[in-house]
Amino acid sequence: MKQLFTATIQHLKQSFSFFTFFLCFITIAVACCSNYYGYFKLWPVHESFTKSFFFLFVLFFVFFTAGLAFTLLNKHTKPVWNNHYKWIFIAAPAVFALKVSLPFDELLLNHFSAAYQLAFHKAAAWMGGFLFTVPVLMLLYYLFEQKWNLYFIKKTNSFTPYLVLLLCMVPLLLFASAQTSFQQVYPRSKDVAMALGNSATPFHYIFFELGYAMDFITIELFFRGLLIATVSRVLGIRCIIPVALFYFSIHLGKPMLEAISSFFGGLILGAVSYETKSIWGGWMVHFGIALLMELLGYIM
Repeated sequence: MKQLFTATIQHLKQSFSFFTFFLCFITIAVACCSNYYGYFKLWPVHESFTKSFFFLFVLFFVFFTAGLAFTLLNKHTKPVWNNHYKWIFIAAPAVFALKVSLPFDELLLNHFSAAYQLAFHKAAAWMGGFLFTVPVLMLLYYLFEQKWNLYFIKKTNSFTPYLVLLLCMVPLLLFASAQTSFQQVYPRSKDVAMALGNSATPFHYIFFELGYAMDFITIELFFRGLLIATVSRVLGIRCIIPVALFYFSIHLGKPMLEAISSFFGGLILGAVSYETKSIWGGWMVHFGIALLMELLGYIM
């Protein structure tokens, strides 16, 4: 455990540049001011598939390449411009924009009652995103590595460091759970209770949380698997900065505190996956935080 923490801190130090992080923080501050306090929202709501996909592709591409540009300003960064991997800066925003924009809830819930559609439209979207994204990630692995597989899916050596990291998050989650913006979003499974009322059973809630868990596997395979593995071929350990800024951009539809903290979480989990070459510890932390937020949403 000590070795993993030491290596993670070392990776964060290696990626640190005051000017680079200053530019990241300015970008995050401007994005939050616009999205949460301004008239121009950065996260589309109730838009058509075409508009949503185009808008999100541009959003993800801008933040991803901004992180790349900020990293390249560091004089110690020596990129290796392998033509094989540079396409990831276009392919990744496109894939994730499709994952978010495609109407998986409509495809999977078409023959169910209106109540079930209301209860499980999020779970269906998460499951559909998993079923869409994983084959695409396997295809990208094949294109890059000439064999079928997924990046960083080897078993982690120990879950103890991740449990410690999860426990360290509890005070921040307790603070966040007292915020009005948090209480408006969590628990996400309240959709089940609101739609099904007294007919909701434990199975319904388990099914909903299963979809939630699948979405976090998708996210970890994408950000801490595909992106850390491929962008590190170009930038080395400094890959964690553009990946973390991209990761921040997908949280702009959530409460502001959660969006801001996602950047720092992306840095830490990115450094961990770079060191361990495994997504599973990060998934445990990520989903563990999500379950705690669900629990606190019911308690608070």
